[in-house]
Amino acid sequence: MSTLLASRTETANGTAAVSTKAPAQLDVATFLLNVTAAATEVGDKLNVYIQSSADGGVTYDDFIHFTEVAGNGGAVKSIAVVNFRVSPTSSLHAPSDAALSAGVNQGPVANDWRAKWVVTDAGTDNASFTFSISMASADD
Repeated sequence: MSTLLASRTETANGTAAVSTKAPAQLDVATFLLNVTAAATEVGDKLNVYIQSSADGGVTYDDFIHFTEVAGNGGAVKSIAVVNFRVSPTSSLHAPSDAALSAGVNQGPVANDWRAKWVVTDAGTDNASFTFSISMASADD
């Protein structure tokens, strides 16, 4: 298993480049979102996406949207399995930047990847989530 995004505590929206093998070398990969600490209010939320870019980082497209994490949900793990060798879920679509419903777009993706997270605060300015993302493939 390789670490795509080391454990970090986030209180606001953000993005980070992830380092991995080129998708051309992957058939199937399992991604793990590991939330080790969550905010305490029910209205606080964390949404995490894995995105790819076909134009060098100008435009990103979601291919994973992990299940939303509620602030009062405590520690949680979420798994997404991507098969890069099947026909795409949608062969033609507008880029989806943090707009994919929870789930996975199966099929090939571009080589540049990043993680994107969206933190929603219930209004008391104390939303804080600690999480990491890892990936396992048959080659690991």
